[in-house]
Amino acid sequence: MIFEISRTILHYGLHFLVPILLGYLFWRKNWKFASLLMIGTMAIDIDHLLATPIFDPNRCSIGFHPLHTVWAALVYLGVWFLPSWKLKAIAVGCLFHLFTDSVDCYLGGLKPNLTIMSCDKNYFLSDLNDK
Repeated sequence: MIFEISRTILHYGLHFLVPILLGYLFWRKNWKFASLLMIGTMAIDIDHLLATPIFDPNRCSIGFHPLHTVWAALVYLGVWFLPSWKLKAIAVGCLFHLFTDSVDCYLGGLKPNLTIMSCDKNYFLSDLNDK
């Protein structure tokens, strides 16, 4: 349970906090607007509406949803080469969004089998697979 909570905090922290840092690092003069553009790329999650169920915590978005594919990533990369800093911020946001979802997919595949058990006020980690 703690792993899943940590995973969720990491996932949404990457989605919402790192774009602010990236905006500040790369577009210092316009960092607030760049950050908002990158956070706005969360809109690519609209492709989740095409799936049934719309949200499945055990489903990896990468490769499943149309805006989360290699083909979409190539389009986002192409947008990065356009001359506008605003389009570059959007491209970085989309690519970082895919990275964040990839990290979440990796962590979701770990499926931790650890639980904390109490015995006489001593705590032991127990691997559930050994039982």
